[in-house]
Amino acid sequence: MFSGTTSYIYIALAIYTVIVIIFIWWENRVMKTNLLAKESEMQRRMYEVSVLKELGERIGYSLNVQKIVDVITGSLRRLLPYSTVSYLLFGEDGRVIFHCILEDSVNKDFVLTVKNRMIEALGALAGQKISLDNLDESISGTITDETNKQQIKSFFNVPVVINNRPMGLLNVASTSAGLYKEDEMTILYTIMNQASTAVSKLENILNQEKGKLNSMVESMADGVFMVDTRNRLLVINPAAKNMLGISKVQPTIFDVLDALASKFDLRTKIEQSINQDKLMVEEQLQVGTKVLRILISPVKDVQNEALGAVVLFHDITKEKAIEKMREDFTSMMVHELRSPLTGIKSIANLLREEKIKNEQKKYQEFIELIVSNSASMLDLVNDLLDVAKLEAGKFQVVKKDTDIKKVIETKIQSFQALANEKKLGLASKIVGELPIIQADENKIGQVLNNLLSNAIKFTQQGKIIIAGFVLQKGEDLMQKAMSAGMIWPGIKEGVKFEADQLIVGVMDTGVGIKEEEISKLFNKFTQLEQSAASEKKGTGLGLVITKGIVEAHNGKVGIFSKEGQGTAFYFALPLNHEDKIQKTN
Repeated sequence: MFSGTTSYIYIALAIYTVIVIIFIWWENRVMKTNLLAKESEMQRRMYEVSVLKELGERIGYSLNVQKIVDVITGSLRRLLPYSTVSYLLFGEDGRVIFHCILEDSVNKDFVLTVKNRMIEALGALAGQKISLDNLDESISGTITDETNKQQIKSFFNVPVVINNRPMGLLNVASTSAGLYKEDEMTILYTIMNQASTAVSKLENILNQEKGKLNSMVESMADGVFMVDTRNRLLVINPAAKNMLGISKVQPTIFDVLDALASKFDLRTKIEQSINQDKLMVEEQLQVGTKVLRILISPVKDVQNEALGAVVLFHDITKEKAIEKMREDFTSMMVHELRSPLTGIKSIANLLREEKIKNEQKKYQEFIELIVSNSASMLDLVNDLLDVAKLEAGKFQVVKKDTDIKKVIETKIQSFQALANEKKLGLASKIVGELPIIQADENKIGQVLNNLLSNAIKFTQQGKIIIAGFVLQKGEDLMQKAMSAGMIWPGIKEGVKFEADQLIVGVMDTGVGIKEEEISKLFNKFTQLEQSAASEKKGTGLGLVITKGIVEAHNGKVGIFSKEGQGTAFYFALPLNHEDKIQKTN
């Protein structure tokens, strides 16, 4: 009985021992599996971190997708086995880049199959057909072996997407079957997605900055464009296209070069600027009707590597025209002063002769000539001083009660002899009563002197009228002139004032002025341009002073003209309440 019980105990212990051993073995197996899984997961994590770190160090702020894919393909052997790793990317200028790295010596058909599958997949992903004519192919790694007849048994594509735009594919292929499980592919997807996200964010930031820069460049008055080291036109603003006469919306560097052909070797100058790392300057170049100053400067990155060159066109047409006018003005002023001085000197030498001293009549004529020449010279000097004061803001008027009607009558008497000499009519037309106004009588007289002398100078036949009338607030000047029976050559509707004005106009039947020249009349250099083709010389200062005097009275000078029919100069002086209640008799 006892021995039987003992046997049962031994059997139970044996079974228990076996169960314990199996349990311990199972636990050890599970633990080992878990450890291996954790180790594998840790290795994948370490791989992911190391690849992303390498991408950050080697790529930095680059938008070059090919560099990013090169880093990933170069590190793949640490993650998974493969026979080939390849990428197919959209490149610049419509080209497609295919690069295959051979880890095993596969045959050419293996590589061809990989390429064709990738082309088909990328075409479907991008929604476009990829032409083999646009393909740039390259192979690296080990050599191909045509005796190796193994075919593709494992194949996997990872898309490369930047800002939701398919940019290419990354592929791993192997002669071994059953590879590329979910874990490996997930981490590869993760790395590619993180790299793509970083590039997408950087691209967005750069596009924003590029947009700001382009807006600034496009708004510049100077012409600007930039080329890279391969002479490709990267950006050109509207001002540059306008200066060069380019009408294309998206021109190329050839359009720019054609615009400067036979005038300026731009390509050579750009190459010199980049190679010699210095600013190149062309002081002036005639392009059509414009005179341009051209500056070419090299552009470099933070590593001091050449990126290209920027070319700036500065339009100096106006500056050159003003410079010429100033030179001509100086020459004219010297001539205007030399003529009376030469006359005075010659007459003074004659007056030394005893014979002249004894001829009282002749002597008196010479004295009068000296006085006349001196007065002309003094008038010229006074004009120059007045212009200098106007430009310095120091021109002053002394206002007092002034009867404009009497000023007009006085000037008609003064210029009547000169008008008669040219057989011209000279009269006034006063409409209604003119108020006594607060003005500088001498300066207003000077204004009428300038306007009348010009009118007589440029009128060969007909008559000159000085008009005076009050223009009410909001009343149209043309309608007022017509209702008074006056003819103002070239007058147009729309001239109105926000307050009552005293209008004084000088109308002639002379040669008139071209419409495009009217805006230039009140420039102190402009008269010289007109006089260059005319025998009617002058300093051109009269209208400048006229405008300054009227504006010093808070008034406005205007002009209407029609070529071949005559000109009407007018000035408007604002009236106040005191002016209105004081009437002339």
